[in-house]
Amino acid sequence: MSESPPSLALIAIRQVEKSTGASRNALEQTSALIALGYRVVIIAERGRADLVERAGAQLVLTRRWPFKGPFRRFWFNRRVQAWARRHRPALLVSHGDVETPDVVYLHNCVHLANQAIYGRPLPTGHEVAAIHDHVLGGRRFRRVAVNSRLMAHDLASRYGIDESAIEISYPGYDPAQFNPQRARPRREQQRLALGVGDDEWLIGLVTSGNFRKRNVAGLVRMAAGIEHRLPGRCRFLVVGRDDPAPYQRQAVSLNVAERFIWRSTIDDVESLYGALDLFVLPAHIEEFGRVALEAMACATPVLLSSSVGSAEVLEGRHAELILKADDDAGWVERIVELLGDAPRREEIGMALAHRVTDWSHERQRNRLMASFESLQASKESS
Repeated sequence: MSESPPSLALIAIRQVEKSTGASRNALEQTSALIALGYRVVIIAERGRADLVERAGAQLVLTRRWPFKGPFRRFWFNRRVQAWARRHRPALLVSHGDVETPDVVYLHNCVHLANQAIYGRPLPTGHEVAAIHDHVLGGRRFRRVAVNSRLMAHDLASRYGIDESAIEISYPGYDPAQFNPQRARPRREQQRLALGVGDDEWLIGLVTSGNFRKRNVAGLVRMAAGIEHRLPGRCRFLVVGRDDPAPYQRQAVSLNVAERFIWRSTIDDVESLYGALDLFVLPAHIEEFGRVALEAMACATPVLLSSSVGSAEVLEGRHAELILKADDDAGWVERIVELLGDAPRREEIGMALAHRVTDWSHERQRNRLMASFESLQASKESS
């Protein structure tokens, strides 16, 4: 008797490219599903076939609606539903833009973010909010997975989703790339390339972009306070794909422009973490912040705002490394304190590197596998 073909799992995400956290999550899910015996198809509007095939899945591209606006995301939802009706997957994993009877993985809380950054609700007809309201408000799913308790609390209160239906699924990191042994050897070379002197401390904010969300303006204000306390001793590195001009003008107005280094991207980011004396992320909101996890894995001490999801990793033993995003004076005080205590920084860095091993890709994959098995069992028993 021939064996039955493997069950089909469909992952729906509008674009799959390794440079985004959502794409990495989709590829991590692919690995977990394949390990459970599924055949995996990723359906997207844009994607890199080589990445998807290397992960062991098949990429199916749908036609993208050419005009901006809410309908573009509803169009993608319709295309996915049509494909699912034809191919009848055993499991449909949505990344926020698609209705599913199974699980929605949500990467951002757009309503909460707009309130945190701009202090006001989103305008009516906002493209992402409209589809999220439709998918989450419709409650077809069995489960919604989020990156942090920060997100879980928002969804529970905003959409009335029962907490039993919300799963916190922290993103993982690659311990083969992010570890002290890889991060430290090129420390001096990286600092030299950035123009940082031997007698200077280097404080860095590394992000994918969106400087307003990550509170780069706050970092510039903090730099002015630190420069007053430690004149000529600190350099500040900002990495990310966004327009730095407004923040550069702000730095000029506060007389700290020469203390800043601006980069859109940097190769071998692990060696960059190793070059830092301190990693900071004073974001108004960051639904998780995988970069903070990577910095910790490289034994770099971090300071995070309480509105950063990955700050939940620090709770308890390292709560002093969490500050409110708008507490400029508190950040200045804590940064100056840590810079003046090299043994303490080293102790914190090594403790964090040990702490985050529980969030490695392998352990996260095991958690994903258990989550998918639980979901499938729930479907079969109902």
